[in-house]
Amino acid sequence: MRSENISVDPISWLKAGLPERLAELEDHISPAPLLPLIHPLLEQKGINVLLKRTDLIHPVISGNKWYKLKFNLAQALQNNADGVLSFGGAWSNHIHALAKACRLLDLPLTAVIRGEPELLSHSRMLQDAVSWGMQCHFVSRVEYRKRGEPDWLNTLSEQYKGYYLVPEGGSSDLALPGVMALGREIEQDCRQGGLKPDQLWCAMGTGGTVAGLLAARTMPYRVTGVPVLKGGSFLYDDVVEKLEPAIRNGLVPEHCSAALQLLTDGHGGGYGRVKPELISWLSQFELETGVQLDPVYTGKLFYRFFQAVDRGECSSGDTVILLHSGGLQGRRGYGLEWIL
Repeated sequence: MRSENISVDPISWLKAGLPERLAELEDHISPAPLLPLIHPLLEQKGINVLLKRTDLIHPVISGNKWYKLKFNLAQALQNNADGVLSFGGAWSNHIHALAKACRLLDLPLTAVIRGEPELLSHSRMLQDAVSWGMQCHFVSRVEYRKRGEPDWLNTLSEQYKGYYLVPEGGSSDLALPGVMALGREIEQDCRQGGLKPDQLWCAMGTGGTVAGLLAARTMPYRVTGVPVLKGGSFLYDDVVEKLEPAIRNGLVPEHCSAALQLLTDGHGGGYGRVKPELISWLSQFELETGVQLDPVYTGKLFYRFFQAVDRGECSSGDTVILLHSGGLQGRRGYGLEWIL
């Protein structure tokens, strides 16, 4: 089993040509529009908010997942890998997007899934992925915690020889250049629109997306990360660690993480935990704006942002960009509509 090749300068992928099969897939990925958000509270407070709608780039391979997976898949194809091996839960947005991408690229995929085989009958995400050819390797929660341990990974490598390893969430070294491209696109949108953003808000699970946004940042806005899991303060150090290879090679500024602010009180009870008031707020938000959010990531991000607005934590006249990172398929796990 081959993991990401950390000897490869990940930023060089921004200049390198993609493998032909991946380039053909990218032709079907649309640019993510930067669109104004109209909402009564924002008008009342005098705050200009724009949404970076990465949820609109593809029906399935959407959101931040495409940007994180793009160069991982390029490396797998360049390595002539026999397949891809990755990790996730029963409603993983990462696994869902990866399964569709591997289907379109004719790459076999096996996913190590946290939980019992009975999950397959309850998870429409897993049902989608299996229908696209993915094989499930179910493990207990105790085993799943070993996914970063070399001995356990070596055991998997014996079973899946020649497979390319993509970490949980796609947050490898090769995620950085993909998300950097997204960050540069956001700044290009701003320059073309004559915008000078004060803040860029992003939900956080592993910190990979925020790391890429910080690495691409050249304008003087603050990056606000909202961890969707309890005790998310550790993510600051994780982001710094993800940035280290690019900093060491002089590819991004040494102190780029200084622009990061974490708001660790937006988790809503913990990862995957969704309170009834959040579901109610999401439904009302969709009625008012026409924008769907998922309850695990973007829903918590937007809910925390609107709390900040209501509390006066954002100043009148501010321009704020909210990253809509997709994940809408996960709505189905909470009784909300998503149509493929």
